[in-house]
Amino acid sequence: MLDKFKDLREQKKAYKECVKRSKALPNDYREVYNIASRYMLNFSTNDSSVINLFPEMLDMFEMGAAEGRDVLEIVGNDVMAFCDGLLEDVSAQTWTGKMRAKMNESIHKKLGR
Repeated sequence: MLDKFKDLREQKKAYKECVKRSKALPNDYREVYNIASRYMLNFSTNDSSVINLFPEMLDMFEMGAAEGRDVLEIVGNDVMAFCDGLLEDVSAQTWTGKMRAKMNESIHKKLGR
């Protein structure tokens, strides 16, 4: 039980660090980051794993901004599809994602496809 609380404290600390880092982004990047991170937290099946994606997303955004690229060059015109792609990677690693894959595989096997 103590490990769970320790993990939650670490996640909260990591999240706050990401919020702090995001404030240094150019305005357009910051807006996209804020909306994307809210979307990902609201629609993910595993919030703790999603928080681990935020530093990676910030790295991409910081590099893009440093290179003078438009934020939509990085995420594409459908920002939520970009988020869904990141979430898909996370959900595939969760119990529900593994169960989903197993069930789909079973269905295809039974249908001979």
